[in-house]
Amino acid sequence: MNVFRLEIKNTWKSTLKWAITLSSITFMLLSFFPAMQTESMKELAGAKMEGLDPSLLEALGLAELTDFTVITNFFGYVLQYITLAIMVLVTQLAVNSLIKEETDGTIEFLYSKSISRGEILLQKTLANIFSFLSILIVLCIITVIGYLSFNDYNFVESIKETSILYGSILYIGLVFMAIGVLLSAWLKRSKGSSGIVIAIVFSTFILGIMGLVIDDLSFLSYLSPMNWIKTQKLMTEGIRKEEWLVGILAIVICYIVAHEIYKRKDLRS
Repeated sequence: MNVFRLEIKNTWKSTLKWAITLSSITFMLLSFFPAMQTESMKELAGAKMEGLDPSLLEALGLAELTDFTVITNFFGYVLQYITLAIMVLVTQLAVNSLIKEETDGTIEFLYSKSISRGEILLQKTLANIFSFLSILIVLCIITVIGYLSFNDYNFVESIKETSILYGSILYIGLVFMAIGVLLSAWLKRSKGSSGIVIAIVFSTFILGIMGLVIDDLSFLSYLSPMNWIKTQKLMTEGIRKEEWLVGILAIVICYIVAHEIYKRKDLRS
C-alpha cells in the first residue's frame, strides 16, 4: 500500500493553492523594493525608525535592518511574516496527516491493508516533506525572478541568497512539522487543531521577541525557531550550534514519542 502517493493525491490541490498564494504575495512585495530606493522613501523610513523605541525595533526585527534600500534587509524583514504563514501551514499539514483519517472515518481503508502504523507514519511524513519542499522550491524560483527583476543582483548572487533564506526556513519547518506529527498522534480528533497550531507557532514567535527585549529571558530565544533565522544573523553567523542541537533534538524526540503514542493508540474507525 503506497500511503505516500495517496497522501500526495489528497493534498496536492491545497499545496498548489498555498504555493500560488505565497509566491504571488512574495513577488508583489519584491515589486515594492524599487520604491524603497527613492530619496523621499529613504528620508521617510529613516525619520520613522528614529522615532521608535530601540526595544520595539528589536521586537519587530528592525534593529539591524533599517536600511531598506538593500534588498537583503527589505526582503529579510517581510520574509519573517511570510515564514510565519508557512510554519502554520506545515504544522497544520502534519497535524492533519494522522488524525484526519480518524475524524473522516477513512482509517478503515488503511486498516484493511498490510501496512504497519510505523509505515503509515513514515510515508505520511515523507509526503508532508515533499509538499513542503514543493512550496519552497516555487517560492525560491519566484524570489530569484523578483531579485533579478527589481534589483541589480546577478543570477548566481540571487540563487545564493535565496538558498540561504529558504534553506533556513526548511530547517525550522521540519521542527514545526515534527511538533505537528506529535500532536497528530496525540489528539483524538482534528476539531480545534487549527487553533492549537496557530497558538504554538505564534507563541514561539512571541517567546523569541521576549528573549530579545528582556535580557533576563534571553534563553527563550532558543525556544523560538523563528529567532534562529533572523536575516542579519543568518547572513553573518548562520544558525548557531546550539540552535542546530535544539532543533535536531526536538525533531528526533517528537518523532520517537509520536511513533510510540501512535502504535499504542486505540484508533477510532
